[in-house]
Amino acid sequence: MTHLNELAATAKAFLLDNPEVTAEQLREHLKDMAESLLTDASSDYWDGVEVSHLHDAKANLREIAAKQSLSIEQHQHLAASLKVIDAAQKRVNEGDAGPLLDILKGLEAADGVPMQILKKEQDSSPAGIKGERLEFDELVSIYMAEHAVNLKVASQRDSASAHKTLKRFTKGIDWKTHTRSEVSAVRDAMRETGLADSTVNKMMAKLSAVMNWAVQNGHIDHDYTKGLKLKNIKSKRRAFRDDELAKVIEVIAAEREPRKRLFGMLAVITGARCGELAQLTKADIVNEAGYVCIDLNESDEKSLKNEGSARTVPLIDGAYSFSLNEFSEWVSALPEKNSLVFGMSRDIASKWFNEKVLPNALPDRDKSLVLHSLRHTMATMMKQAGVAESIAGDVLGHTSQSITFGLYGKARSVALMADALNKALIR
Repeated sequence: MTHLNELAATAKAFLLDNPEVTAEQLREHLKDMAESLLTDASSDYWDGVEVSHLHDAKANLREIAAKQSLSIEQHQHLAASLKVIDAAQKRVNEGDAGPLLDILKGLEAADGVPMQILKKEQDSSPAGIKGERLEFDELVSIYMAEHAVNLKVASQRDSASAHKTLKRFTKGIDWKTHTRSEVSAVRDAMRETGLADSTVNKMMAKLSAVMNWAVQNGHIDHDYTKGLKLKNIKSKRRAFRDDELAKVIEVIAAEREPRKRLFGMLAVITGARCGELAQLTKADIVNEAGYVCIDLNESDEKSLKNEGSARTVPLIDGAYSFSLNEFSEWVSALPEKNSLVFGMSRDIASKWFNEKVLPNALPDRDKSLVLHSLRHTMATMMKQAGVAESIAGDVLGHTSQSITFGLYGKARSVALMADALNKALIR
């Protein structure tokens, strides 16, 4: 579902990081996405249930609409983006290409309509930039000093990691006089070092956000970072096959460190994101409707992908040999309520799985399999088990559980998820 992720990410970047974007640019972006979703084989962007990408893309856009201060034109673009996603769903689920065709007709008919979003007047002179040269290191430090107050800890870490990579590849560029070819060379250099195309696009989006801010605040006169993202990038991630999953679980079970072994098993039997598991504390292990559950929630120290990611997921004892007793004893031994269950950062946990578990379990694997593939696997297993998409969405955190809880109550909803997980995991 890279197309849909790109749609959501670009809509967000255009609206929040690029206030000078024109109506034509917005329309062309929607048109490109609609054309791609209409003409590509659905298998190119639809793997199993894949409700994760679809619902996350929609949830991200709706969260922007609900929380950000936006103009009428910005809300119109978000609404149009959501319609493109809904139309793509209809094509894949029902074989109805009509909605996508209607959207394309509407976009083509709107050619020539001018629009300017949140045009900013910079009356004051910029502060904080000294010297004749301006390199990325100096510029991004001012950018983060201004933006950090509105970013959660997890978002600050994510930005800091991306900026660290960009500093390495942009070294030597004077952004006061930078050229299009220099920025293009940065993109190409990242690809040549082996970074995945999707990662390169993420880096380019981060770079573009900083440079757009720099222009808006008068630090630089021009920005040549726009329009250099790689197009037609298809996600290579897929679910594990049954035989592959069996080998992965065998390696996880042989792990000598309990925290890593338990982390790996929970990733298998819950489909939770790496970051969600890594930030679990002792207080987040709760009992509900007779089940031991992980309570995935947000706080000052913890961050979720979006509001729909908050959920309570029951742990199924015996699923793929998972020992609830071992896990409960491990949690009970933790000293404080705020003690991290696994004592690992997201990066350390991900590195352990991708660089130790996978090479040992599947030495001939390709790049389509990573830790996140366990999430795809859970989605696929629930589909194969006939689990309703709404319950699958609750387990994986794609829809707000407030809707489900409102219908059934929290205890009943946890029981429904437990039934679904038993169907998918116990064979």
